Amino acid sequence: MNPEDVAPRLHENERKVLLALEGRDTATTKELSSATGLGQDAVEKACAWAETKGVVSFREEVSCSFDLTDEGRTYAEDGLPERRLRDMLVQGPMEISNLKESFPLLNIALVWIRRNDWATIRDGTIELTQKGLDLGETLVERVISNLSQSPLDDSQLDETCRNAASLLMRRGLVEKTDAVERWVELTEFGRDVIPFLEAVPGRRVITQLTPELLQNGGWKGATFQRYDVNLPVPSVKPGKRHFLSQVIEYIRRFWVELGFKEMKGEHVELSFWNFDALFQPQDHPARDLADTFYMKTPYKGRLPDPEIVRRVKETHENGWTTGSTGWEYKWDPEVAARNCLRTHGTSMSVHQISKLTPDDLPAKFFSVGRVFRNETIDWNHLAEFYHTDGIVIGEGVTFRDMQGYLKAYLEGLGAKR
Repeated sequence: MNPEDVAPRLHENERKVLLALEGRDTATTKELSSATGLGQDAVEKACAWAETKGVVSFREEVSCSFDLTDEGRTYAEDGLPERRLRDMLVQGPMEISNLKESFPLLNIALVWIRRNDWATIRDGTIELTQKGLDLGETLVERVISNLSQSPLDDSQLDETCRNAASLLMRRGLVEKTDAVERWVELTEFGRDVIPFLEAVPGRRVITQLTPELLQNGGWKGATFQRYDVNLPVPSVKPGKRHFLSQVIEYIRRFWVELGFKEMKGEHVELSFWNFDALFQPQDHPARDLADTFYMKTPYKGRLPDPEIVRRVKETHENGWTTGSTGWEYKWDPEVAARNCLRTHGTSMSVHQISKLTPDDLPAKFFSVGRVFRNETIDWNHLAEFYHTDGIVIGEGVTFRDMQGYLKAYLEGLGAKR
């Protein structure tokens, strides 16, 4: 890459950063912000652009510091609860019941004084151990004392003090703050580019041609920034079909490959087709409002061919010509005329059967569509979902045929057993 070619392609902010780095080679983004007059965000963005052109290198140094919380500062002044309790017990054993009113932080103190093995409790009396009697300043107290003077950088703590600080963090007495310092270093190639930036002093570079510049002629005598079309850019993630749509299309294609024709239907269905034509009694629990969405408007629809209605009615009441006794109740056409959101795709199947003539047989139909159930919504259930339905109509169709279709269907979906 030629330095003379790269120089005109640099953004104005990139130029400022490079010129600020001249003579020092390395600086933080904070220092560059002061030197260029740019905000720190603008400096970091310019450095990121410049890095892609190879004129600077960009690195980050992460450091952390520890400081006391408000509660920690209180304990730095008054002492840790366990230390204060220990100092009281130096005079001798004490009844815990007598300490409750005079020592508000007793519960905290008891937890830590026992955990540190400074005292034992027997029959409601607390007494110092030998370790508690011989106790001097602890590491935890020393860390608190040091932090009360000023925050400490992680590099100022040895491993034991760092562990003590971690313990105090868990107690909510110390907080840890991470700081990121970003360093920018001028590369050898960047040094070669700088002379070409200085070759035309005072040159104004236009990075965006605006209507105002066209109107007032401000573009005259200026230099337009060149663009490098070979620079890396973020990858574009194009839109794609939703996974559910892909699954539905796969299932639809599989049915067609098995020789089935697709059925279509409306989301709003007559109760007649959704329930009655499928021989579901009108007092069945599934027809309650607790399971089915019924339409308020339009409340009901028009029943189909009177002959079909008569056959369904008689089948419910006395079995018609099926040999069954039916449900043996008075079938109500008003209940069958109510509109509902279909609860299954089988309503389309019985719809389709009602239209067939003997000349249409044998026939195979399927549907894939949205159905609705008045169920409690949770992470695994919605009030609507997709349902697929397949039906084969013809003379001589047996249970073995159904088994064969089910096996082929499930194997097509990847279920081998």
